[in-house]
Amino acid sequence: MRERLTAIIAIVLLLILIAASYWYAMQATFSNLRYVPSEDSPDFIASDTTIIDFNEQGVAQTRLQAAEFMHYSNDTILMVKPRATTISPDEPITHAEALKGRSTDAGETFVFEGDVVVSRAASGNTAASRLETQSMTVYPDTNRFVSDDVVEMFSGNDRARGTGMVFDNLSRTVELKSRVTTVIEPRSGSKNLLK
Repeated sequence: MRERLTAIIAIVLLLILIAASYWYAMQATFSNLRYVPSEDSPDFIASDTTIIDFNEQGVAQTRLQAAEFMHYSNDTILMVKPRATTISPDEPITHAEALKGRSTDAGETFVFEGDVVVSRAASGNTAASRLETQSMTVYPDTNRFVSDDVVEMFSGNDRARGTGMVFDNLSRTVELKSRVTTVIEPRSGSKNLLK
């Protein structure tokens, strides 16, 4: 009986030693595991989000909204239905929107793609204007919009079409680069010189 009791105690101690060894081996294995983000999967996803950019004085300059933001470990940002709005008090309010957008430089520039529309509110003697294209690069810090695609522009009753464009919202200028056609409607009160 005594030999049996000694054998049972030895087996129990051996099982405890095996369990402790297994537990320490698993702890060492799991402590060395680290999450390595895949460039194919986002770090985070945010829905119905607004990001506001402020200048050094704390005044809001631009507001970026999207139905969905996806941020990746390489600082790429993908957006669904992005909308960018300039909100600086000294500048005309300008809206840019598209079906999708992306940034590959942590938000320094954004590329809007698919049914891109840029509209600027009327200010002073300048009529409200609207630009339509299929892709556009937005430079939020300098308040510029650049496109190499076909652009249609509407300002009041006037309209223009061209390939490629640089729109500087600060200086309120639009440069159409090539294949430009323009239709300017006569103003009321002007005389028709061609008869």
